[in-house]
Amino acid sequence: MSGSFCIACFGDSLTEGFGLRASQALPSVLESLLRDRGFDVRCHNFGVSGDTAGDGLQRLKKVLQAKPDLCIVAFGANDFFLGLEPGQTDDDLAAILEGLAACKIPALLAGVRCLAEFGEEYKREFDMIFPHLAERFGVALLPDLLSLYLRDPMKVLIDQIHPNEQGVRSMAEALAPLVEAELAKRR
Repeated sequence: MSGSFCIACFGDSLTEGFGLRASQALPSVLESLLRDRGFDVRCHNFGVSGDTAGDGLQRLKKVLQAKPDLCIVAFGANDFFLGLEPGQTDDDLAAILEGLAACKIPALLAGVRCLAEFGEEYKREFDMIFPHLAERFGVALLPDLLSLYLRDPMKVLIDQIHPNEQGVRSMAEALAPLVEAELAKRR
């Protein structure tokens, strides 16, 4: 494949690599995986532990300044852990996607589904956010990062919330085909 690509991995602790070395974080693992598949890519880590979609919106300018060829937007888990209104999370993510679109930066949405313990009604409202936004903005969607590792004791850190190296690998493997499809459009 010709051409080098810059990918912004923009999210929270799942992106930053909470509890892991930088080389074990999602951007590094995804970059390695894509390089092994023949893509000349550089994945930049714009993850900050604890960030909500609203916090991400406040940091969007930094991502835009990097002028990535693709931005993976991965917020939401902290929003439901904090019990934020699903409508606010939807608005904040929409504003991020609008900002990227205004700068002609393609986006890939890495969603999360709310955990059942947050209540049936809240979960139903929250779980509609990502499919709705993917359709509205015409972006690719990975529906649920959490499902790729959270319930597997071999893929979580001792806190039972964050992914370990194996969990991150599962996320990277799920994202890679979506990223490849987006990069193929830009050949």
